[in-house]
Amino acid sequence: MDLRGLPATILDTAGIRDSSDKVESIGIERALERASRSDLRIILCPKDTVPVIHADENDLVVAPKSDITDGDFSALTGEGINELVEEVSNRLAVLASPAGLATRERHRVAIAQGISSLGLALDRLSTHPELAELIAEDIRSAVRALDSLVGRVGVDDVLDEIFQSFCIGK
Repeated sequence: MDLRGLPATILDTAGIRDSSDKVESIGIERALERASRSDLRIILCPKDTVPVIHADENDLVVAPKSDITDGDFSALTGEGINELVEEVSNRLAVLASPAGLATRERHRVAIAQGISSLGLALDRLSTHPELAELIAEDIRSAVRALDSLVGRVGVDDVLDEIFQSFCIGK
């Protein structure tokens, strides 16, 4: 979803509760682990009740079902949805504001490489869509440029991954 130009991935972790079912408990544990890594958690909880999971100061706690109870929004009628989206957008904008500008030469180079690779991928896609392997490589090149921009990939990281993931030299 695009919220004021910010890319947002929304995950629904419905069903967070105490459960004696082993499989369901594993799903709940995975959902909680994924939620703990999110930038913003929106916790749905009826008013005057305590959320099932601990809400910290950065979480947005809202009451659903305003069409049938005292809530903040209704997915059924759409009441309050615009306000909820606006609040989420505002919070994400604050979280994204420290991202800043590219201030180093390596940032500029990585951005230029990413733009160039994406441009090449788009050009090949429009003129030669049958060259899927080359288009995919252009996209991978753009991702590598972005990774280098944010400091996620280095030569040692690549070599470590190769030697951990593949059997080489046999």
